[in-house]
Amino acid sequence: MTRLALAAALALSLFATPQAFAASQGDWFASLYTGEGVELRNDERIFTLFALFNALGFDQGPVTRTQPVPKVTYSAARQLVRAKVLGGDPEVRKAADAYFDSHAAPMGRYLSWAVQADAPPFAAGPKSKELADLKGFEQVMAKAWAGWKLDEVMAQVQPEYRKSLKLYLSGVDGPLSKARALLKVPESQEVLLLVNLLDAQDQVRAVKGERGEAFLIAGPSDKPNVEGLLKAFAALTVEPAVARHAAKWSGGAAVLREAQLAGANEQTVADYVTSLISLAAAMKAMDASDAAYDAAAAKGYFGIKDVSKLFEDGKPVESWALDAMQRIETRRPAKK
Repeated sequence: MTRLALAAALALSLFATPQAFAASQGDWFASLYTGEGVELRNDERIFTLFALFNALGFDQGPVTRTQPVPKVTYSAARQLVRAKVLGGDPEVRKAADAYFDSHAAPMGRYLSWAVQADAPPFAAGPKSKELADLKGFEQVMAKAWAGWKLDEVMAQVQPEYRKSLKLYLSGVDGPLSKARALLKVPESQEVLLLVNLLDAQDQVRAVKGERGEAFLIAGPSDKPNVEGLLKAFAALTVEPAVARHAAKWSGGAAVLREAQLAGANEQTVADYVTSLISLAAAMKAMDASDAAYDAAAAKGYFGIKDVSKLFEDGKPVESWALDAMQRIETRRPAKK
């Protein structure tokens, strides 16, 4: 079957009725492809992982009220899933809680684990030695999948996932191609966009798969969060280079403090520089206006327009990461 025919068949399966999806095993989360071959789909492994996170206290999201107690809003799918898992078998939560207590690791590592693990019923975890410290988590995932009947829960929220996938079916290829060129990422690197409606509004996370493919994991949004996708994609490329240079930046700590006062949320110098360079790449790929660059600088991302111009030289980030830090420092308000 040709790629075009395959895409058409998958499109038909994706937009079938909820009853048909519930009755079939595996068809309803089938993937779509953009014109440039970016795969779009939801993923049972990410769904199961974030079902566990939500059941154990993950409540990030827009706060619409602060007093007398904060009120966090969730997407319709997240509301339904939270109700199901919080009212589900408590033994699943106990098993997950015990595992997380003994395997404290950043969320990103668990995301890496998920995209490399077997699909339900989670017969095996990733094969890579880098994730060996999370050995045995497949048993927790299997317990959640079966104990909370997450296949049935996924079928119930399928219309929300279908709506979100449609948002990204067009409009991704052009900016992503520009970002690839700016970052010197080869066209051979596979990109997959996974929708995750159990995450916070407008959140995008990114991890690499076992073969080096880029998984961009997009939370719920009212419109396609292209900038967020590009920024997350860029971070996968620039983070290693920044990590090698950030320790050499003598003015980094002072810049970070000033940036935080202006509104930047990053907690380390390396994270701040990674975020700024990644945002610069995303804005460059989207042909952002001068006003957009000024707004980003006002929020603590100093010199972001100067940094974006470094991409015009056609050199890899590794060769100018330290130069970017110096430009950031020069542009911070205290230096003006």
